Amino acid sequence: MNRYRLIALVVLTLTLILAGCAPATPTEEVAPTEEPFSVSVVDGLGNEVALNAKPQRIVSMTLASDEILLDLVGPERLIAVTYLAADATTSNIAERPELAQIPNVIQPNPSPEQIIALEPDLVFVATFTDATVIQQLRDAGLSVFAVGFFTSIDAMQQNILTIGELVGEPQKAAAMVDEMNARLQAVAEAIAGAAEEKPSVLYLASDGWVAGSGTTVDDIITHAGGVNAAADLVDWNQVSEEAIIQMDPDYVILSPYVTDEEFASNPVFANLKAVRQGHVMAISDAYMSAASQYIVRGVEEVARFLYPERMPEG
Repeated sequence: MNRYRLIALVVLTLTLILAGCAPATPTEEVAPTEEPFSVSVVDGLGNEVALNAKPQRIVSMTLASDEILLDLVGPERLIAVTYLAADATTSNIAERPELAQIPNVIQPNPSPEQIIALEPDLVFVATFTDATVIQQLRDAGLSVFAVGFFTSIDAMQQNILTIGELVGEPQKAAAMVDEMNARLQAVAEAIAGAAEEKPSVLYLASDGWVAGSGTTVDDIITHAGGVNAAADLVDWNQVSEEAIIQMDPDYVILSPYVTDEEFASNPVFANLKAVRQGHVMAISDAYMSAASQYIVRGVEEVARFLYPERMPEG
C-alpha cells in the first residue's frame, strides 16, 4: 500500500469514528393536528346550526344550557352564563366553585350588542328569547342555538345529546344521559311493588297554578311512582280552590313560593286527604323545574316523599 492510500484510509477511519461519536441530530417535533370538526344540528326553533370548528368561546343565555354546558365543556370554554346560575332557588350549579372561573354573567334582558362584544363563537338562547334579538345576533355573524321548551325527560335527554354533538363532546353527553337513566332505573327498582294503587299527587304553584299532563312535572311524578292528580288538564292551568278540593290528592307538592296563606293555613284545604295525613311538602324549584340532567333530582325527591321507607336519603 503506497503512502497516499494509507493516509486516505486513516482519514476515512477517523471520519467514521467521529460520526459514530457525534450526538444524533434531534428530529424536529411535529405539532399535533386537531381532527377536522364539522357538525350540523337542528335547534328548538327548527333552524339548522352548523359549525366548522369546535367552539371555544361559548355564551349561555338560558339556565338549562348553563347547567348542561358546565358539565359538558367546563368553565374553560364558557365565557358567559346567566345570573340565574348562581341563584340556589332555581339553579342546581349555584354552589359549584367553577362558576367563579367564568368571566361574564348575563343579566336580564341583555342587549344584542353586549353579547356581540364578547366575541363568542356559539351562543345558546331560549326558544322564547325575543326573535328580534336572535336575528340581530345571527346578522352579526354569530352561530346561535335555541334551546327548546321540553315536556318530558326523554326530550331533555335528546337535547343534551344534540348539544353534546354541537360542542364536540358527544361522548360526555352520552355519559350524562346514561347516568340519568341509571338513576331513574334505581328509583324504579326501589319503588317497584310498593303500592297496589299508585298515590295521586298534585303539584301546586303560586296563585293556584297546577301542572297538568304534557309537563315535565307530570313526567317527574310518573317516574317517581305517582299519578298526577291534575292529569285531566293539559299543560299548566290556573284552577280554583274548589277544583283542588275536588281533586283531593293523596299528596301535595308545593312550589317554595306558595305562601302559607295560600295553602298551609288556608282553612279551605283543611279536609284534603293530603293535609289530614300530613302528606304536604315543598320541593325545590331547582329540581322540579330543571330542564337539564338535574331533573332526575326531582324524580328522586318526589319518590322519597311518596315512598320514604324505600328510598335512601340523598
